[in-house]
Amino acid sequence: MRNYSILLAVLLVASVNSNGQTPRNCSQILSINPSAASGAYIIDPDGAGVLPSMNCYCDMTTDGGGWTLILNYNHLASTNPTLKIRTDSLPLQGNTTLGFDESNSMFWGHADTALTNAIPFDEIRFYGISSEHNRIIHFKSSHTGTISYFKTGIGSTAGISSSFTGFGNHSAFLPVAIDMSVSNRGNYAMTDYPLWTGSAYHWYLGGVDLNCTGTRWEVDDYPCINVPSTFHQIWVKQNNITGLQNLEHEKMQMNLWPNPAQDILNITFLNEYSPKAILKIYKSTGQLVSSESILDNTSQINVSSLNNGFYLLAIESEKGIYYQKLTIQR
Repeated sequence: MRNYSILLAVLLVASVNSNGQTPRNCSQILSINPSAASGAYIIDPDGAGVLPSMNCYCDMTTDGGGWTLILNYNHLASTNPTLKIRTDSLPLQGNTTLGFDESNSMFWGHADTALTNAIPFDEIRFYGISSEHNRIIHFKSSHTGTISYFKTGIGSTAGISSSFTGFGNHSAFLPVAIDMSVSNRGNYAMTDYPLWTGSAYHWYLGGVDLNCTGTRWEVDDYPCINVPSTFHQIWVKQNNITGLQNLEHEKMQMNLWPNPAQDILNITFLNEYSPKAILKIYKSTGQLVSSESILDNTSQINVSSLNNGFYLLAIESEKGIYYQKLTIQR
């Protein structure tokens, strides 16, 4: 299994607001840094709320980017692992082809309704493939009923069949063929028949049917007598982020030189800062390698012990936290 490190690149360009908040979703990250690449990032879904900051996976490419992954299940044929309802974390993206068992890993699970509701979004995207056939589910929708259903677990997806946009590789019968719906599935709103056409085409994860010989892992089909390998994803996106109200960041004005640095790093603050400011330096993997107090508006930091490479410099004060990329090059 691949080793995924959290990409701190987002923090190099996204200073938090005066309350120390980080972006709440991948759309806000992309708005702050239009060159942000797809990968793992840190977000705080409810801002100053009770939820912790958490890792998430961002798709910064598809349809303009800004997509946050909230459901990810890469399921291996003939197995029946338990679904994982995540209350304080989000699944990351691992393998994107069929034939892998990612159960009980960081790549397995989906957000519960409370976590989903905390993430600002106004558009959803379904993606699904199966070893049972070659059809692909891949479409987006701004259907308000479905968005509300996934956020609350109350209601249904009724109406999404006529309120969606398929991507170029979308070849499935769903959601056009939908002729039935279930409602009020709570934390299983995204897994139990959100897309359903009688006994023909389903979106169903880990279900049980007395008329079938195995468990139900379905992508635009109803295999019933066997359990294929499947891959289900649901992404969300916030299009209306004008003003970024949750990111009213106030960057500290400072000069940092030389950068790239060799042995000494000079820092000069051009505006008022807290005398309690602390400077921390992290490796790109997130490991803290240096921490010291800043006592004056002009300071010199000894970085001679750092190896060549890229680092994250964080300055913490009463105003919040400011992040800056630092390069050591000798």
